[in-house]
Amino acid sequence: METKEKLPFYGAMTQVDRVHQELGLTGKGVIVGIIDTGVDYNHPALGGGFGPGYKVRYGRDLVGSRFNFSDPGSIQPHKTPLDTCGADFPQSGHGTHVAGIIGAYDTRYNFTGVAPNATLGMWRIFGCSGSTTNDLVIEALIQAYETGCQIINLSLGSPSNWPEEPSAIVADRIAGRGVSGQKHLAVVVAAGNEGADGAFMISTPSTGDRVVSAASVDNDYVLEKTLSPDTADEYPYILSSSTAVFPNGTLVAFSNGTSADGCTAQANGQLRGAIALVERGQCEFDVKAQMAAAAGAIGVLIYDNAGNDAFAATTLTAQIPVAACSHATGQRLLQLLQGAGGAINITFNQALSAVAVSTSRQVSGFSSTGPTDEIGFKPDIAGVGGFVFSTLPLVHGGYGTLSGTSMASPFISGVHALYRQAHTNSKSLYINEQFQNYALPAMRNNRTDSPVRQGAGLIQAYDAIVQKVHVSPGHISFNDTIHRTEHTLTISNHGNLRVSYTIQNTVGLTVAPYNTTQQDFAPLQPAGDTQADGTADIYFSTVDVTIEPGETASVTVRVSDVKGSVKNEPYPIFGGYIQLNPLTPNTKILRVPYIGIQGDVSQLPVFDVDFPSLSSPSEVLVVGGQTNNKTAHTIQRSTANNFLIVLYRLLTGTAHMTTEVLDQNQREVGIASTLDFLSRNTMNQDNFASSSIWNGTVLVPGTAAMETTPLKDGVYYLRWKALRLLADPKLQESWEIRTSPPITISS
Repeated sequence: METKEKLPFYGAMTQVDRVHQELGLTGKGVIVGIIDTGVDYNHPALGGGFGPGYKVRYGRDLVGSRFNFSDPGSIQPHKTPLDTCGADFPQSGHGTHVAGIIGAYDTRYNFTGVAPNATLGMWRIFGCSGSTTNDLVIEALIQAYETGCQIINLSLGSPSNWPEEPSAIVADRIAGRGVSGQKHLAVVVAAGNEGADGAFMISTPSTGDRVVSAASVDNDYVLEKTLSPDTADEYPYILSSSTAVFPNGTLVAFSNGTSADGCTAQANGQLRGAIALVERGQCEFDVKAQMAAAAGAIGVLIYDNAGNDAFAATTLTAQIPVAACSHATGQRLLQLLQGAGGAINITFNQALSAVAVSTSRQVSGFSSTGPTDEIGFKPDIAGVGGFVFSTLPLVHGGYGTLSGTSMASPFISGVHALYRQAHTNSKSLYINEQFQNYALPAMRNNRTDSPVRQGAGLIQAYDAIVQKVHVSPGHISFNDTIHRTEHTLTISNHGNLRVSYTIQNTVGLTVAPYNTTQQDFAPLQPAGDTQADGTADIYFSTVDVTIEPGETASVTVRVSDVKGSVKNEPYPIFGGYIQLNPLTPNTKILRVPYIGIQGDVSQLPVFDVDFPSLSSPSEVLVVGGQTNNKTAHTIQRSTANNFLIVLYRLLTGTAHMTTEVLDQNQREVGIASTLDFLSRNTMNQDNFASSSIWNGTVLVPGTAAMETTPLKDGVYYLRWKALRLLADPKLQESWEIRTSPPITISS
């Protein structure tokens, strides 16, 4: 790895550099467990080995490199958690990157992780490709707990959005129980990368109540290679997945003075022996490379169709080098080309440079948005997860930049290690609250962003460690309108001086979860900011508080009004920060983030229009969002059409969905299936609807193994019942009910 300067890190954003320099804390004596894809512990920055005396001291490989999550027989455990995937798997190395964020230390490049002297454990639960299982996540959690890890990091998850999901339950219980029965263990989990999919999309197991759900904020800088045109200015670029080195040469626009999209053949003689500039979009990157190569180009530079940051282009079959840059860089290069007769010399520098990120300190666009389906406060807090430089397996070059809440989570885990070194006896709940108290809310369009995007805000390590005043709870969910209650804040002064504060409501952006222009309750992707001119008013029992050393004070808070046009928005998610402004020198602002929903969420629809729907195996399930609306269906047991496909699309999550079977007189004869804790679907093609099959059977009552028995020939109906959000299952009106057309079963 070659750099032109010292590596930029995110210490200044989060006060980690102050903790290292002024407090001398490095995580020494703290064990951080990681559940991930394995680690290249031979990396010098990660200690160069495994076991006693090494940085990576604990853990094992629970699955092996060839593990396929759909084939339990493919599991081949190993004693050490080494990432053995090699160069044939360019997407591997996730766990090594995570481990480096927490604890890397490399004097050659002045590279330091958040807690460089922490001891690491790694439990590998992924093969070289594919996913993993809930059972393996739970097994790894238990092993990390039994090893004595004080912090467990999981940079993984699936968008369940329910705290009752099995891995979330186990993570929550471990976080509550702690090591050796003492409540000193933190479980930190990535909130998810579904920010583009709208609200109510938090990944499990970060949904666990006592689990720290990690949102992502973009870094100040990113280490990137830069290109230099004749002007000597430098602009960042990123090599594609199939490109190792990009040549210098003459840059020419793909289509005679304009970039075009490079998706069709071009008879441009200037391209021969030159580098083609093309715009992103309309076809795959490999196609653009193919078209440019056919015209004689020696490389392709693709600029984005929007935005100010370079992006990574994935290429698999490109015959010539491919690189990518931002939209702003592409526009600047086009200007230079037009002023120079259509061709300029360009140099692609191989050294890494620190490049400012245009979205610095803002919530990353990919970071998942809360709350949970029970209106639980998630995510909890944010770490740096956008444009993070860290270790990679040596076979992949040793270092690289990745983005995701997978990077934010280990950052927060590392800060927890620093805190635990300083305060060895603090309980996990107290630590979590302390970090929320002193976090710094991110901004969005010059306004304080919503807690459902960032939790309490960006973690601030130094303030949380040294400040002596504490507020509990660390966050509040005011729930929906029907379930709204008041809350009591307890402010504790653990210092030796009297402290005084004034209390105010700092309003955050109100989030719009629904796209009412398309359909009343279609999810808005990504969740928008309402144009409303008001939000929640918060009542405080007092706005001035003074606390003597060793004493506490209580403040009652409640939503007194939802003002302005927010009232007229469809279920707006309001939020903000109860802010304690200090009147005492050398004390910092404390904040308690809050969220709430205006409206009765039990009145929200569960099923989308025309769902659930039935189709035979030979029929198309969904085309352009349209369902199959046949008036009758048949299960012919003697043919290939011996089952039906049930397609259901959820606009909101549901804690319980039951499929009942009715006879031709609409009397219930049995239960076809029960499903619990389902998340809503999205507008994306791969998650527009969910499916199951029904083969004309019902569950046998009282059997734990979900045994079924076939129905007699005849005419039946399926009746779907889904429990509305926060509704009482004992009440008939709490269930949304749909009934199928008649289904004829014959032998």
